[in-house]
Order: sequence, then structure tokens, then C-alpha cells
Amino acid sequence: MATAPADVAHLLRRAWFGGTPTQITQLAALDLPALVDKVLDTSTAPADTPPPSLNNGGVEDYQKLQDLVDWWYDRMATSAAPIVEKMTFFWHGHFVTAIDKVDQPDYIYQQNAFYRANVMADFATLVHGMALQPAMIYYLDNDPNTKGAPNQNLARELMELFTLGVGNYTQADVEASAAAWTGHSVNETTRKYQFYPNNHDNSMKTFFGKTQNWDGPQIIDEILTNPTKRPIVARYMAKKLWEFFAYQNPDATLVQSLADVFTASNLNVRSLLQAIFNRPEFYSAQAKQGRVFSPVEFMVNLMRRLGLTAGQMHPQWFQEGMGQELLNPPNVSGWRLNSYWLSTSAASAKADMASNLNGFLNDLKKHPLADTQKRTPADAVAHALDVFGIPDASTATKTVLTNWMQTQRAAKQGFAEAGNLLILTVLAPEMQLA
Repeated sequence: MATAPADVAHLLRRAWFGGTPTQITQLAALDLPALVDKVLDTSTAPADTPPPSLNNGGVEDYQKLQDLVDWWYDRMATSAAPIVEKMTFFWHGHFVTAIDKVDQPDYIYQQNAFYRANVMADFATLVHGMALQPAMIYYLDNDPNTKGAPNQNLARELMELFTLGVGNYTQADVEASAAAWTGHSVNETTRKYQFYPNNHDNSMKTFFGKTQNWDGPQIIDEILTNPTKRPIVARYMAKKLWEFFAYQNPDATLVQSLADVFTASNLNVRSLLQAIFNRPEFYSAQAKQGRVFSPVEFMVNLMRRLGLTAGQMHPQWFQEGMGQELLNPPNVSGWRLNSYWLSTSAASAKADMASNLNGFLNDLKKHPLADTQKRTPADAVAHALDVFGIPDASTATKTVLTNWMQTQRAAKQGFAEAGNLLILTVLAPEMQLA
């Protein structure tokens, strides 16, 4: 049985960064399980080759960072397997590090590449690899974590934010874990993770009620396999991924059902995503109206629709004003969802971005609304909504835009019509919905 085009469009907005009309039409011929499998297919993902400046000693770090940000925007906008970049973006916001603290673009890239290579692996692979990334070691201060001078940051966030959630461990567990992670650091010469045994605390430690000479990676194994903690991990991640892709505050029964699938698959992320995208609740009105685009997703969606590169659109000029700087989350808890992105300052930054975009498209002589004056107001509005992927705009939005067009023409302001219609469409309420 074919899948409704509206459901296909919804899935592509969430699992990818939006789909083109051609993609939606083609994929609608598939039944839902086949469609989900197609969306989760990573076989066409391009090779992960960093921007050339990253390994050029003659390039300043600020330029390397800028090149890395543009490089990732371009990958998100052009990848033939968008789910890879969407999930890399998810892990970036879950296992958080920020360039402001790490201050090493190559370490940030190493981490980004690790997430990309393991986006849908078993959760254990992701957690183990995350903890040994130089970016994470620096961000959570595990480089100075040595016997006699333990630092609890990595030990705490590993449980509080990355695996279990608040209230599912004790302070004694944090202290034992911190001691277990002593000596796990970075070799500044190789610029890779290295374990320094002389800095490791080899004393007996009690973690989750078990006393032994714990080492850091063993802590992760215990969190993920302990019979009382493993179900908590499964529910925690099932809820986190559902909220990222569908809507916030899901019913506990739904979360438990997804957690059961996750557990049965040995905490395999692809299996969990497959379960999420096949759930009927994922295609409900609540889900379709349940998420606002983050600024990064918003700009990538525009880049994909208009065929623009980061070098043309300059997302870095506007991302701080919108409230989301790629590779630089505000703190270890990462970015929040929905209302977090709705503010007067963010709307102003989007308007500035849309105005700049309009001017650039005019200069390129590739303005998608250049022929509006040849159309009736209603047809011009319908065309604009189609260009920006809003086929189901509300009557209110269509009426406001059409009335504005009629007023413009009555005032003989046709010279600015196409540009202003582009800006207003980009700012339309429906354009903000993921």
C-alpha cells in the first residue's frame, strides 16, 4: 500500500531536512515499512573528508572553525543520505561539546566524524567512543582527572545527561566513576586519546553497589548492562529520540513500547529509529504540529530547497542571532526544543537572513519568485508556498499573504513584490514547523 504524500513529507522533514516535491512523489509509492527503510538507508552517504584547511598549519584556528561550520552545513544540505547528517546533528546535541571550551577545531572534527561513522550503531559503541574523544575529554575536564585530584565532570554527565537521567545514581556513584576515569586523557603530540596508567586510581571503588578496581570503560559497561539500569537507559534514550523526531512529553506507554524494541535489539539505534518512524503516533496531528525547526535545521532546509551553498547563504552570519551556533552549544545540556527557538530576536535574525537571501538570489538572477507580477496575487502566493515546501498552509496564512499582495499592487509597489513575498513566506508560521 502506498503512503500518503503528506506523511512522506512529514517523515522527510523530521528524518532528513525536508524533501523535494519529486522525492515526495517517488517515495509515496512505497508502503510505510519500505519507506522507512529507504529513509534510514546510509549506503549513499558521501565519504567523510574534512575541509582542507583543517590540516593546514598555515591557517588560523578561527578560519579552520569557520570552514568546518560551512563544510557541515553543506553536507547537511547536499548529502544523498540525509539521515546520516540528521543523526550526527542529534548526537552533537546529546553528547555535547563546544568549540568555545575545546578550542581545537581538529578535535571537534574528530568527534563529528566519529558520530557520523556510528550514527545508528549500538548505543554501547557510541557511548564508549564518545567518552574517549579528545573533544569530550577536554570539554568535561577529564584531562586533569588524576589519582589524588579527581574531577567529577565526565563521571556525572555520563549518567545525568548521556545515559540515565537525574535521580538514577548517587553521589557515591559519581565519585567512584570519577576515580575510575582517572588517567584517561589526550596525547598532545599524537592529538589522540591516551591512557596514562601512572595517573590512574587503582584502588577498590564501589559503583552501583559493586566493589572492585573499576576502570572508566567498565563504568559504561555497567551502566548499560546492569539489570536495574539498562531499562532506565532504554527509556531515557527512547524518550529523547522520540522528542527529537516527533513531539515532547510522549505517553509513558509509548516510551516503554519503544524502549522494549531498543532493549530487544541490544540497544541498537537503527532499530529504535525504525520503530519510531513506523509508529502510527508519529503521523498524528500532534506529531505533525509537534516540533519547531531549530535554526540549523531551518537554514539547511532553505539551502536544500534553493540549491545554495553555505558560502552563498552565509548561515554563520545569522546563527548567533537565531540562537544556535553549530559546533557551539550553550552548555553541556545542549539545545532545547520548540519554544526555545521562538523569540523576537530570533525572528529578527530570520528576517535579516531572508533579506540577505533575497538580495543574493537577485544578484545571481536565480530568484525563485521573479515572475510574481505575471501571476494573480493568489497564484503568486500559491507558487511561493510551493517553492518553500508549504503545500498545506493555513487559510489564515494564505489570506494574509494574498491581501498583502493586493495592497502592494494597489500602491504600485510591484518592483519590491518578489523580494517582500520571499521574506514574508520565509517568516510564515508554517515555515517554522519541522
